Amino acid sequence: MGGKSPVSGKIKVLLAASECAPMIKVGGLGDVIGSLPKSLAKIGVDPAVIVPRYEIVPAIKLKLAINHFSVTFKNKIEKIKVYSGFLPKTKIPVFYIENYKYLSRGGPVYFSKTAIASESAEFDRFHFFSHAVYELLAFHALPFRPDILHANDWHTGILVKLLKLSSIGIPVVFSIHNLGNQGIFKSRNSIAEGIKSASINATVSPTYAKEIQTKEYGFGLEGLLKKARPVGILNGIDYEPMDDKYDKEKTKIKLQKELNLDQGKEYPLFGLVARLVEQKGVQFIAPIIKNLIEKYQAQFVFLGVGSDQLEKELRDLSQKYPGQVSANLFFSEALAKKIYIGSDFFLMPSVFEACGLGQMIAMHYGTIPIVRQTGGLKDTVKDGKTGFVFIGKNSASLQKAAERAIKIFHSKKKLNFIRQSCKKQNFGWEQSALKYKKLYLELLHKNNPKN
Repeated sequence: MGGKSPVSGKIKVLLAASECAPMIKVGGLGDVIGSLPKSLAKIGVDPAVIVPRYEIVPAIKLKLAINHFSVTFKNKIEKIKVYSGFLPKTKIPVFYIENYKYLSRGGPVYFSKTAIASESAEFDRFHFFSHAVYELLAFHALPFRPDILHANDWHTGILVKLLKLSSIGIPVVFSIHNLGNQGIFKSRNSIAEGIKSASINATVSPTYAKEIQTKEYGFGLEGLLKKARPVGILNGIDYEPMDDKYDKEKTKIKLQKELNLDQGKEYPLFGLVARLVEQKGVQFIAPIIKNLIEKYQAQFVFLGVGSDQLEKELRDLSQKYPGQVSANLFFSEALAKKIYIGSDFFLMPSVFEACGLGQMIAMHYGTIPIVRQTGGLKDTVKDGKTGFVFIGKNSASLQKAAERAIKIFHSKKKLNFIRQSCKKQNFGWEQSALKYKKLYLELLHKNNPKN
C-alpha cells in the first residue's frame, strides 16, 4: 500500500465503478461516484476514481497517464492505456482505462436499455475492467496508491475476488447499489463473488441493508447476505449544481407548453424520471391513468428508456391522451430538471429501491414524492409530511396514494405546508461521508492493528 497510516495522514481511497457523473452517467450509481468523493475530500480522505474510458468519453480532454500496460485476460495479453482527469471543479483524480477490444467500443456504458446485464460482451467488458484495475494495483502502476479500494456493484465483483486471492493486502469495501442486477453469466455470479470476497459489505440505505437479508428482496442471496451483514449508509446528493432560483408555477406552464399538454396550473401534474423497468414500478402506473385523468384532470410526464413493453404502454397512452400524457422515451438532463421543478408530484412506485435519488432531488424543488414503502424511499419520505407513502405492490395502492395527493393539491394551505417541508430536507453527503470515513478507519485499523 502506498498511502499513509490512518493515524499519521489522509486515507487514500480508490473508488472503482462503471460510471461517474457528469462524465459518464446512466443512473444513480454515476451520481454517487461523482459526488461522494467530493464530500470525502472535505473531511480528510484522499479519494480517486477509476472507470472505463467508453467511446463516449473523449480522450482529447484527458492526460495520458500510462501507455501500453499489459493485462492478462482469458489467457491472452491485452494492452491498455490509462488517462487521467479530475472531477469537475476539484483536484480529485479520475482514471479512465482504455482498451478498444473490451471497454472503448460498443454500447455507451451498458448493452441494454434496462441496464440489466444480458450479453456476453457486457460481462467481458466489466470482467476485463476488473482484471485491468487489479493488475494496475498489483504492479503499483497507478500514480495513486490506495489504502482502501471502494468497489461498486457487480461490475467490480471480480476485482474484489482477485484482490481477496492476492497478497496485495488492500482491504475492500464493496457497495451494493442494486442486488437485482447481479452480473450472472454461465456459472459466475459477479455480485456474489464481490460480497463473499469483500473485507466489509455496504449498501446505500439502512432499510435496504435489512431488506436484502430477506427472501423477498434477497434475489437468492439472502443467506449469503445474512452472513455478510452489510452496513446501510444512505446515499446523499450534491446540492452544489442544483438550482435554488426558480419559479415553480412558471416552469410548470413552460413544461406543459413545451410538451403540448393542456396549459394551466389547475391541473395536478405527475412526473416520472427513471429507467422504464418493472423494478421502478412503472407497470403500476398505466392502469390508473385513465381514471385519474377523467376524475381529476390529472396530467403525466414520463422521461426515460427501458423495456419495450413499458415504453409501448406509455407511448400508447400519450397518443390516446395527447393533452394529458407526455411520454419522452429518451433521456435529457435539461428536461429532467424541468420535470423535477415543474411537476406537482413525483412518482416512484418502486418494487424495490436501494436508495433512490429522484425523491431527494424532487423534494429540493418542492415537488412532492409519491413512493412505495421500500428501501431508501422508506428512509427518506415521511407520509403526509414530505410525501405520500403506500405499501402494496399494485396499481390500486398507488391510485389511493395519488388520490390523497390530489386532495391535498386542491387545498393550497396543505399543499404549501408539504412543499415547504420537502424543501427543508437536507440529504447532503456530509453525514454519510463521515460514516464511510469511519468504516475506512475501522478497516485500516483491523488490517494494520499496530497503527
